Amino acid sequence: MTQIPTSDTSPQPIKWFKNEKPTEWTKTDNITLLAQADLLLFIAKVFAPPSAEVQHMLEIEVPDIKELLQHSGISEPDELADIFQQIRHQAQIIDSDTWAGEYNRLFETNVACPINETGIIRRVKGVILADIAGFYNAFGFKLSEEATEKADHLTAELEFVALLLVMLAQTQDEEALRTTHHALSSFSFDHLGEWLPTFCERLTESTSLPIYQHLAKLLQSAWTEVVAINSLPIPEGEIMELPEDDGTPYECDMVENAN
Repeated sequence: MTQIPTSDTSPQPIKWFKNEKPTEWTKTDNITLLAQADLLLFIAKVFAPPSAEVQHMLEIEVPDIKELLQHSGISEPDELADIFQQIRHQAQIIDSDTWAGEYNRLFETNVACPINETGIIRRVKGVILADIAGFYNAFGFKLSEEATEKADHLTAELEFVALLLVMLAQTQDEEALRTTHHALSSFSFDHLGEWLPTFCERLTESTSLPIYQHLAKLLQSAWTEVVAINSLPIPEGEIMELPEDDGTPYECDMVENAN
């Protein structure tokens, strides 16, 4: 997992948008921003490898998750709460070996559904990872020393977006607010928002296990709401199907040197 700093980290004055004009934005209330951060962190944890900890987390009562959804400003909290109820039910009845085996098939061994940005966006891996590292460094976001996922892993990118939402809630300075929201918009446009919809679609198509089908729907629905509520730009067009990866590893020095 990643480490979200609790100290007051000031955003750096970086020109995030090189070609795109930042979207006009009016800050929503702090409770909504913090609830959205909690929601994304919750979803990120559910996409971790199956474990007793994950199963225990999914024992949260439906009224509690519905309250979180309502505070998040979600337009259809009951619908997302129903999806969560399906996930909760599946987590209670699924065989742990079956769950772990499907996780490995989807995301680790056969990689039927890449859970990293560079597994779906087939531009130069080093460039993508270096750009992500630039975002992380600017806002004091670090992968923990024990983390096995890469900087472009779904959970890492969700946690970084959650950090920016927390910073928006805690920041009073107008310039810092603009800088942070511009960074959130740019990261969404250039990274997470570009590949998350394709990931959710591929996950739904790649698995017959209901818990992952419901997780894909929850992730897509929650992300769509966060984008709309915070006036984030939406990448146009669809990701083209590209040739299979040539096996080039994306553990490149560019990211390590950027940290």
